Order: sequence, then structure tokens, then C-alpha cells
Amino acid sequence: MGEIILTMQVSLDGIVSDEHLWMTLSREILEDYLDYYQTIDTIIVGRNSYASLAEYWQQAENSSDALEQAIAKKMNDIPKLVVSHSDVELTWRNSELLLVKDEHSLAEELQARKKTVQRISVESGVKTWQTFIEHGLYDKLWLLVHPVVASQGEHLFALAGQRQSLQLTQTKTYSNGVVGLQYQAANQTGQPF
Repeated sequence: MGEIILTMQVSLDGIVSDEHLWMTLSREILEDYLDYYQTIDTIIVGRNSYASLAEYWQQAENSSDALEQAIAKKMNDIPKLVVSHSDVELTWRNSELLLVKDEHSLAEELQARKKTVQRISVESGVKTWQTFIEHGLYDKLWLLVHPVVASQGEHLFALAGQRQSLQLTQTKTYSNGVVGLQYQAANQTGQPF
């Protein structure tokens, strides 16, 4: 059975929106992302962030930065599911629309996908992450916590609705002060990624 991993950049106060205002990436973090994508079978993105991600990563394949180019090529090659309640124009190669009526139909579809692939990475956006957290539709979290208090924006766990126990499986402190935290949902078993 496969697993679903939520991965995101988050401020110290739990903000995940408008990350371009506070996020500080480094080569070290990007290298870890490239390693991570080598293990991913499917990427999930939400409807609202799909177009901007598609545009960015398709253009990044022509980047003069070899690391960004390698990440872009890998991301562009990985099959992508676009979660939406309505039709979306698919422009990113290897994209498939996943029309969902409600969270129950999303959960059923995810369980079916987990039987056919090993690792599914939920990349964005805020509403998508919040839905997965609210309904417990994940097995692992990989949070990159930035040493900044954003103070305004959307909180990652705003819709959690109930207590969810997690087990810390791995930590990494990057040279720019970002802390990588890997958690496993308490009801899951497996190895850190």
C-alpha cells in the first residue's frame, strides 16, 4: 500500500500562504527536494495553484541553474493529479484531472491510487493541504519551517478540527536556519523518508 506525503514550506507561526514574502530557499534544501522527487510516483496539486506551478516548472526546465533544471525535469516527468470540483485546462505534461464531488469521493480515489503507486506527494495549495489534514488523508508530513513569523496569512492547521497525533521521524537543520521536520501519522507504520 502506498503513502501520501504532505510537503510544504511553513513559517514559524504556521502560515503557508504568500510564501514568496517570507520563504528563504537554499541549494541545500533544493538538493533535498531533488532527492525527494526521485522517490515520488505521483504529485497532487490543487486547482487554484495548478496554473502557476505548471507555468513555473515548465519554464524552469530551461533554467541556467542546473539544480533548478533537474528538479523541473523530474517534476514535469512525474504524473500529476489536479484535484478540483470543476473542469481545469490541463497544460502541464503528465497531468490528469481528478474531479471530486466531496471529501468522501476524494478519500475513495486516494485509497484506490495508494494501491497502485508507492509515494504520492501533495504539493499545494493551502486549501488542498487543509482538506487533507482536516480529513486525515495523509500518512506523512514534511514541513520546512522557516525562521520567520509571517503574522498574516492562512494557517496550515486552521481546519484540523480534531486532535491528530503525529510521530516525529526525522529532523534536519539547514544552514539558513530552516528546520526540516518529518512526521508520520500515529496510526501509520513505516520508515522515515
